[in-house]
Amino acid sequence: MLPTRRRTFLTAAAAAVAAVGAPTLLSGCDGGSGGAGGPDGDLVIWWPGVQPTEQDFVTEILVPAFTERTGRGAKVTFIDWPDMSPRLNAGFSSGTGPDLYGHGPAAVADLVKYGRIEPLDDRLEQMEEADREDLKIGLESGVVDGAHYMFPIAATGRQVAYNAAHFEEAGLDPDAPPTTFVELREAADALAVRSGGSLERAGIVFSAEPPGMQQAYTSLLWANGGELLSEDGTTVQFNGPEGLEALEWYVSLYQGDSPVDSNLGGTWDALPPAQSPLATEDSSMLFTDPATLTQIMAAAPDLDLRFMDVLPFDSEDEPAAFGGAATGLLINPDSQKMDLAWEFMQLIGSKDYNNKYAEEVGIVPARASAVESDYVQETPAIASTVENSESFRSNPNVAGWTQIRDTLAEYLEQALNAALTPQEALDQAATELEQIIAQEG
Repeated sequence: MLPTRRRTFLTAAAAAVAAVGAPTLLSGCDGGSGGAGGPDGDLVIWWPGVQPTEQDFVTEILVPAFTERTGRGAKVTFIDWPDMSPRLNAGFSSGTGPDLYGHGPAAVADLVKYGRIEPLDDRLEQMEEADREDLKIGLESGVVDGAHYMFPIAATGRQVAYNAAHFEEAGLDPDAPPTTFVELREAADALAVRSGGSLERAGIVFSAEPPGMQQAYTSLLWANGGELLSEDGTTVQFNGPEGLEALEWYVSLYQGDSPVDSNLGGTWDALPPAQSPLATEDSSMLFTDPATLTQIMAAAPDLDLRFMDVLPFDSEDEPAAFGGAATGLLINPDSQKMDLAWEFMQLIGSKDYNNKYAEEVGIVPARASAVESDYVQETPAIASTVENSESFRSNPNVAGWTQIRDTLAEYLEQALNAALTPQEALDQAATELEQIIAQEG
């Protein structure tokens, strides 16, 4: 049995979002020759995030278990997410980087491009097939050019949360929420409360910051059968009919005869859970992640808040949304302790320790089988995300991804504000993104 401590939901949502959207490494880094030192001594780990509960779990439970299993120590340095890439750049360039480090999927392709990750395929082949299948969704988040580079330790996803009481007030059945984005738009219109031409309550709120806009649009695009890029990552595909229809739907939330949200340019993303528009009842629905919804539910225990399943765009489409691995571990190719690093990966990736890690921090476990754990079953938002895991997809793993993501978000924001038509925004974004892809290729 693992040691049990009091579960604390702190800022797990911020950790998950930061993991996915963390900045990629600078192109100027080059690999040193020394790695983290010789084969003897402690395993050197740089861990992303400085949550107290996460630090406690790693230092008080995970490292002692690793030492008991291997007879070797582990020296862990906790680094705030915004500082991880600069620290890695410096460490790689000087040859003083860690043996093992954490990052989000957004960084993987650039790390591969500059030779800063050791591929994992040979080691993954040594795992039981059932284990690989259990971790499949997260493992796919770290694939670049057909090779696996990232071992997932936490997952995430985007779903629509809703206030059941608001549904009843609007004559909607909270036990039978919308099953498509088309139906969702109709429900949002019914849920919105208007007075004198202004919204008193939004029907649905999406994130107002650029990465969130990209994740929302990408979810709509995938749900409508479209793709951001070609399979080889060299060609833009989002400005076709599926992408246009998805963006027109998105724009309709803010423009036209019956807007259902006036949150453009809002700053609620960084607010405490109790000030979320779902908690304050300023919105009936919210496109969010499970850790955030769990915190909102804890902050507003009197509200009946629920998650919808991942939605298709229309009844003929397949459900899809942004998600997959939130955080993963990666091996420094300069390390002389790769076998030890793999032992550490397997430890935190094991069922018992990964589930306990997720419970302590208040996040989604990496394994699909975690749906059977007490923690997941007792945490409705987390359970819904695990149950919907096969519908989540990661952003394309291509070099320069964060620049691609942020550039696309700039044009999405112009469309949402009616500064450009949806087609103009997509076409102009496509032109600029193809230039970025060509430069990075």
